[in-house]
Amino acid sequence: MEKTEPRSFITLPVELLYEIHIHAVSPSFSLVCKHLYAVCKYAPTSVHAQYLIGRYYEHHVRTQRGIVSAVLRYPLCNQAILEAIIKHPDFPPLKPDSRTRMTELPRRFFRNLSPRPLTTGKRKRGDPYPCGWTEDDDPLPFLRFLYAHPRIPRPYADSWDGYALTKAVHAEFIPLVQFLLKQNASPEEKDGLAVMVAIRRKNLPLVQLLIERDGPHSVCKRRKPSEAVPVVSAGRDGLSAEPSRKRDRTSVGSSAKRRKLGDRIRVSQDMLKTAAQSDARDIVEYFIQEKGCVPDMQTVLLMGAMR
Repeated sequence: MEKTEPRSFITLPVELLYEIHIHAVSPSFSLVCKHLYAVCKYAPTSVHAQYLIGRYYEHHVRTQRGIVSAVLRYPLCNQAILEAIIKHPDFPPLKPDSRTRMTELPRRFFRNLSPRPLTTGKRKRGDPYPCGWTEDDDPLPFLRFLYAHPRIPRPYADSWDGYALTKAVHAEFIPLVQFLLKQNASPEEKDGLAVMVAIRRKNLPLVQLLIERDGPHSVCKRRKPSEAVPVVSAGRDGLSAEPSRKRDRTSVGSSAKRRKLGDRIRVSQDMLKTAAQSDARDIVEYFIQEKGCVPDMQTVLLMGAMR
């Protein structure tokens, strides 16, 4: 009788390996060898969906997160896999997070956002925004799917203390910023961190977009380095800002008429100070003359050094 050599389980048909992968519910299974890694990586969408459902029942079902919030945290989960999860017969009842009553947006969607080269100085005619990003850049298509799906609890735009909006502002990803603001993302999170980032980027239209619900308008143009900053004087009622002589006062009045909604966030002295420290003169002028922010003495000294 001929002796048969022992065979490893990795020589099993891929269909059986899929079943082992699904029932093992282990992220280490695909790391055993290159063959298993390839089998798991290129598995059908239905296999990925079953695996993530199993991960939810194994590790997340007792937590406060709903299944959509839980599976979105896995880099494996994309739009096609999430659709397969929702349609799967073993799909658990949809429920929002018990804390926010909404779906949590994972940080992985926004972690790698960074400024693109085209966002520096290159703008379309008549468009105050940089043109380095488009409506089709990730993660916008997936976000639109999440917000439009009738069965998914509404995603919480301010998940992780406004992380999404802050990263979008840092990258000057204007379509994403506009989308998040439309979904009620608040620039007030983390003491106005998103606005602070826009100030340090010296991007006045982006600062206006975050602050004003009606959106920015073209009354404030970028100031040339040779132009003076607003003059601040001391009177009986304390510090006050005098309007610049070079500024068209009628434009301020017309912009005030167009601004019908209240601002999303109130301009603070810290924001004005940050603008002065960043030498963002157009933003300093905007904060003082249009938002009525009165600088403290330290900011006044910084503004004096800017002249």
